[in-house]
Amino acid sequence: MKFRKPKIRILRHLARTGGTLITKCLGSMDGVVVLSEVHPANLAVTNPLMQATDWFGLVNKKQISRWKRLDKERGGPTMQQFVSVCETSATARGEALVLRDWSHLDYYGLPYVKASMGTGLRDSIGDAYEILEACTVRNPVDQYVSLGKLPFVEESVGLDWDLFLDGNLAFAQYAADCGFVRYEDLTRDPDTELGKLCTMLEIEFDAGYAERWATYRFVTGDTPLIGGSEGSRSSVIRPLERRHVDELLLGRFRADDRYLKTCELLGYEI
Repeated sequence: MKFRKPKIRILRHLARTGGTLITKCLGSMDGVVVLSEVHPANLAVTNPLMQATDWFGLVNKKQISRWKRLDKERGGPTMQQFVSVCETSATARGEALVLRDWSHLDYYGLPYVKASMGTGLRDSIGDAYEILEACTVRNPVDQYVSLGKLPFVEESVGLDWDLFLDGNLAFAQYAADCGFVRYEDLTRDPDTELGKLCTMLEIEFDAGYAERWATYRFVTGDTPLIGGSEGSRSSVIRPLERRHVDELLLGRFRADDRYLKTCELLGYEI
């Protein structure tokens, strides 16, 4: 008899594309647990182990002590060990575990790591699981303007043009293959677009999220280092008014083939 791998769900999106809002909506659905911004390249900033232990009760203190005893040098589990315990606990409770991938580290990296243009989380656990994936995206121009206003970008690191467009295109190519929902569409018709995400991730859609998402707090993305998101401040899902974009910047985008290809893949007007 062929062994069937357990399923694991991964939600992928880049920074400033509505990820906090979408996570709050999914996380507030009955029977869904979302661990936020999980990535093997950096476990300190978003602390998924703390999330699993303190927020959701997927890992207990005895398990943490055991991991520390077995590997004193690392002091914690491998990503596959960690996900295995979380997935087993969630399944035993009749819940669907979703890993919100910290895709920023793969495609931009700053200020934590050098971008690999890969799939670090998936690569770290893919041998043990059947992966179900979905992506969410946003208009690249709006994302660029929003990302550039983050404190660590605006004040110190700076937003490299080529890094942004290379990362944006690489992610768009992946999203086009995997399946995606556009943030703008979700703000106009959240039930329909969240339903699409649930279908891709094999989660039962719970319309009751609409009454709970605004007060849902078990989510990352709102730390002072990273900068609070629109999804953390608003209590209503509605289309955002577009920020003013300088015509010179728009012209620079429209003259770049990477932007044109990204818009083609994701269905955005130039």
